[in-house]
Amino acid sequence: MLDFLLFLGVLAPAPLLAIVVLAARLRGAVRRGGVGTLAARIRAAWRGGTRRPVWPALIGVAAGAALTTGGLGRAYLATVTNGPRWGFDVVLLSIVLGLLAAAGCGAFAGLAAAAVARARGFGAGTIAGLLALVAVAAGTASVHLPLRAAFLAAPGDFPVVVNLAGGDLLIPFEVFLAALIWALPWPVLGAALGARADTAGRRHAVRDVWQLLLDLATADLPGNRSAWGAALRSELAAIDPPAERRRFAFGGAWAALRSGRPHGAWMQAAGVALLMAGGSFAASRWSLAHDRGGILGFWVPAPSALLLAVALATAWRDRSFGSGLRAGALGGIGALVAILAVGIPEAVVWMRERAGYLSTGDAVPPTWQAAVLDVLRPEFIVVMIVFWAMGVVAGSALGLALGRRRADEPDDLPAAAR
Repeated sequence: MLDFLLFLGVLAPAPLLAIVVLAARLRGAVRRGGVGTLAARIRAAWRGGTRRPVWPALIGVAAGAALTTGGLGRAYLATVTNGPRWGFDVVLLSIVLGLLAAAGCGAFAGLAAAAVARARGFGAGTIAGLLALVAVAAGTASVHLPLRAAFLAAPGDFPVVVNLAGGDLLIPFEVFLAALIWALPWPVLGAALGARADTAGRRHAVRDVWQLLLDLATADLPGNRSAWGAALRSELAAIDPPAERRRFAFGGAWAALRSGRPHGAWMQAAGVALLMAGGSFAASRWSLAHDRGGILGFWVPAPSALLLAVALATAWRDRSFGSGLRAGALGGIGALVAILAVGIPEAVVWMRERAGYLSTGDAVPPTWQAAVLDVLRPEFIVVMIVFWAMGVVAGSALGLALGRRRADEPDDLPAAAR
């Protein structure tokens, strides 16, 4: 039950925040123009979210997804039977990598939505971001579905994986397609960030792609760096030669993206590491004493919830999504180091007590090397990173929204739809 509540706390903030954003936008649109204007606004958003250069880019995204799926499918089928020899489950690793890829697609769709929203408004950005996810799904399905049909028609032509039993050999690709549902909130949230007004109630026209690049890079700076970001944008506006604009925009964007970690981030990371080390040790000894199996169930949800809280607090304080991400990433590194530092010796203790593998509690490691390698299995490490990252991103988004409302800044949450 506790694991379920922790997972719910990590997964729920992003969709709930996206619903709040949409509800606020619709309410603002109705207040400004009445219910009768909604259809016209939706049509305008559709046109803005699909006209050039968006639709050619969507075709490119679909083609890229198809080529990537084809290449990954061939690599997967060529290596799927080598898991026992390599010491890890190739199918499980492929599934969690599919989850990670779906999270990456959500980030890509959010960025695309922010870029379009900066130039054409919230509605157009949301449409473009959602269509980017549709393009990824369409490209993946165009390769996966024929491959699945061939597998169902002649399964003997495909590799045999013993631990799948009667399962589906191609399940990692189906998990990826299903996990794209998790990415649906991020076009909405990305569009809300990209469309955030420079001044209350107004959006400035985007002159060219270099202004768009610098606008996006400086849109999320902490409060103590916002004046510097505004100065960069003003200086770019005074530059006319295209080559100089390009160089200045790239330089300014790079400087903004590496503008530094949040204040106190190392102390937060150290605190996360200490908490995770203590918690991992306590979970190991409690499970060992009560014969409750491994502690993978602690490694995944507990750090996810803690990193969500760290990212939320940092983004709330700095009113910056990027600050929350940086603090959460440093905390995640600390958590991983702590879990491995405690898990490796504890795995040997479990082996000597003949209690099974530390991660899952099943079987008994034949040697201490096997016990240690179980803690370092890539599929376990990747699944931890996937869920920790979801907690960090969700906490950053929620902290940004709460921080801007606290400061009464012009914000997209209560703004009218454009």
